[in-house]
Amino acid sequence: MISDKEFLKFEEGFFKPYFEKFIEFKRGKGEKVANSTLIRLRKLNNSLNRYQTHHVSEQMIQELLAPHDELSEIERQYMTSSLRQFCSFLVLFGVDAAVVPSKYMRTVRCEFRPYIFSDEELQRLVNAADTLPPARRSKVHQQIYPILVRILIGTGMRIGEVLALTREDVDLSNGVIKVINGKNGVSRYIPVSNSLKMVLSRYAKTIDMADDDKPFFTSSYTGSHLTYDAMKYMFPKMFRTANIYMVDGKTPNIHSIRHTFCTKSLEKMLNSGMNIYTAIPILAAYVGHVNYMDTEKYIHFTEQGHNDFVKQESFLGNLFPEVANE
Repeated sequence: MISDKEFLKFEEGFFKPYFEKFIEFKRGKGEKVANSTLIRLRKLNNSLNRYQTHHVSEQMIQELLAPHDELSEIERQYMTSSLRQFCSFLVLFGVDAAVVPSKYMRTVRCEFRPYIFSDEELQRLVNAADTLPPARRSKVHQQIYPILVRILIGTGMRIGEVLALTREDVDLSNGVIKVINGKNGVSRYIPVSNSLKMVLSRYAKTIDMADDDKPFFTSSYTGSHLTYDAMKYMFPKMFRTANIYMVDGKTPNIHSIRHTFCTKSLEKMLNSGMNIYTAIPILAAYVGHVNYMDTEKYIHFTEQGHNDFVKQESFLGNLFPEVANE
C-alpha cells in the first residue's frame, strides 16, 4: 500500500488501483518516483476518471494532450511521457488502452549511433578471443577473454558490471549472475543460457570459487579486478583481428555489444509473437534499466525488427540469445 500523502489525494475510480500498481512497479525497479511525479500522475488519474470509462481511447489521448494555456509545453511533454508509459502498463493487465501516437513525442536528437553487430561478426569476435596469442606478461590472458566476450554477447551486461563480478556473484548451480549496485544503484539477477552456463562452469574449474570475495576475472598484474583501461586496449585489438570496422573505418565501441544484445533480444521476442508492451518491461528489467525510456533508447531496429514491431502481437518463446560455445 502506498502511503505517500500525495497519493491519498488521488480520486477514487477505475484507474486508481492501476496507478498504485504502476507506482509500486516503478519503485520496485529502483526508479525514484518523486512528489512532482505523483502530482503529475494524480492529475492524470483525475482527468481519466472524468471520462467514467474503463478504457483509454485515441480520442481521450487527443483531448488529454491537446495544448492549452494552463499547460506549459514542458509539462505537456512530461504528461505525454507519463500517459504513454501508463497506457503500456494498462495493456499488461488486459485493459484496452490506445497507443500514444509518436506525433506527441518530442524528437530527441542523439549524435551517438551504436554499431549493431551481425551474427557472423559476433562469431568472428568470439573466434578472435579464442585464438588470442600468448601475452608476454599475462598468464591468464588466453583464459579470460574468451569467457568475458561470451558474457557480454550472451547477457548484454555493461563492461563495468562484468569487471566488478566476484566469484560469489556467479551462481553456477542455478545459472545466474548477480549484479550488485550496478548503474543507478540497481541490483539484479541475470539468468544465463545453457551454453553460457557451460562456458562459465569450465572456467570456474580453473579458479578457486570458494574464495567468494575474489574477482571472477583477476588481473595477473595487480591480483585485483581487471581494469577498463585493459578493455580499451584488448577489444579494439580483437575487433581488428575479427575484421570488424564501422563505416568510418574505426573499430566499434565495447558498449555496442550491449546495444546489439538489446536489439537482437527484442527482435527474438517479437518474432516469437510477444507484444512490444510486454517485451520492453522484461528487457528493461533484464539489462538493469530503471525506466522504459532507457530501454527504448537502446533499441535500434534492423529493417526486419521494425517490420515485426509494426505487425506482431501476443506471447513469447525463448527470450535471450545463446552464445557460441565452440
